Amino acid sequence: MTDPIVKTVTVPLPSDRAFTLFTRDIAEWWPLDSHSLSAQEEGQPARSVDIPAEVGGEVRETRPDGSTAPWGRVTDYTPGIRFGMTWHVGRSEAQASHVSVDFVAVADGTRVTLVHSGWQALGTEATAIRAGYVTGWDYVLHIRFARACGRMPVPA
Repeated sequence: MTDPIVKTVTVPLPSDRAFTLFTRDIAEWWPLDSHSLSAQEEGQPARSVDIPAEVGGEVRETRPDGSTAPWGRVTDYTPGIRFGMTWHVGRSEAQASHVSVDFVAVADGTRVTLVHSGWQALGTEATAIRAGYVTGWDYVLHIRFARACGRMPVPA
C-alpha cells in the first residue's frame, strides 16, 4: 500500500474565502502553464480549470482550442470546510486517486490540509506516479495557492 501525501499550509484568509479561492477561483492561481494536460501534451497553458459547486460534477480543464479534458469528479463540496474530488488527470476514471482539502479556521487565518490518497488504483505505477506528486503538491499548494491567498485582502 502506498501512503497518502499530506500537505498543510496556513493562509491569512478566513476559511470561506480560502475555500472559494481554492475551488471557484482555481484558474486564478493554478499553474495552468505547467500543471495541466494542455501544457504537458501540447506545450500550451490551459485556458482554465473549473470545479462545479456540486457533488458528482466533473472537474475539467479547458484547452487552448476550447475542448475540455476531465480531471475528476467532485466527491465533497462543503463551503468553507471541505472539498474532495477523484483525481485522474490524463488517465481513465478507473485509475482515479482521491484528493481532499480541509479548511480549518485558526488564529491567524485558515489551516489548509490537502490529502492525496487512493494510489492503489494506479497499480504497479503507483509508487512512481506518487513520487512526482510529492513535489508537485508542494509547488501548487505551498507556493501558488499560498501566494494567491497572501494577495487577497482580509476583510476587517
